[in-house]
Amino acid sequence: MAKFIQAGRAALIVTMIAGLGGCNEKEKAPPPAVALTVGGTVSGLAGKGLVLQLNGADDLAVSASGKFNFPKALNKGNAYAVTVKASPSAPVKQTCTVSQGNGSIAGAAVNNVTIACTTNSYAVGGKVAGLTGKGLGLQLNGTHDVAIEKNGNFIFPGIRLPDGSDYRVAIKTMPARQMCAIEPISAAPDNDTIHIVSVTCSRKSTVK
Repeated sequence: MAKFIQAGRAALIVTMIAGLGGCNEKEKAPPPAVALTVGGTVSGLAGKGLVLQLNGADDLAVSASGKFNFPKALNKGNAYAVTVKASPSAPVKQTCTVSQGNGSIAGAAVNNVTIACTTNSYAVGGKVAGLTGKGLGLQLNGTHDVAIEKNGNFIFPGIRLPDGSDYRVAIKTMPARQMCAIEPISAAPDNDTIHIVSVTCSRKSTVK
């Protein structure tokens, strides 16, 4: 009788231990979320001022072409959107475009976002006043000619100068019976054109 009781107690202890093990498994905390970073490559950057954003926040200033990474990590499954908050502005103005900048975090860090920067370019020209005849010809940088037939704004056709470029506008031919003079100006009638010179023509004086 005594042996039977001992065996029963042993079985009860084993059952209790097994039960406790089951409780521990049910209360076990889930594994922590995996944090992954978002980044990529910047190309063509010519100066300072480029600022990127991740999901409308977390500003990241980029000062040179090459790899970049936002320091804040995202959890697996989170959406991400990389945008340009501020474009480069010194020593030249640039426009930067984002490719592959949107998606959801999968099982690895994102490193294929591309930021391509190009220097802004502009149509160039100026304005003419006092012209009364034909024959006025202007030249840009010694190679690009334009014939001016009337007063008002003009541009050099088919020519665009990158921001920060040097330029020289000269009078190649004078209109009949007139003298024209050039003065530099700095005016931007729109976002695509810069008027860099003012040409004023007057009647040629006669010597008696």
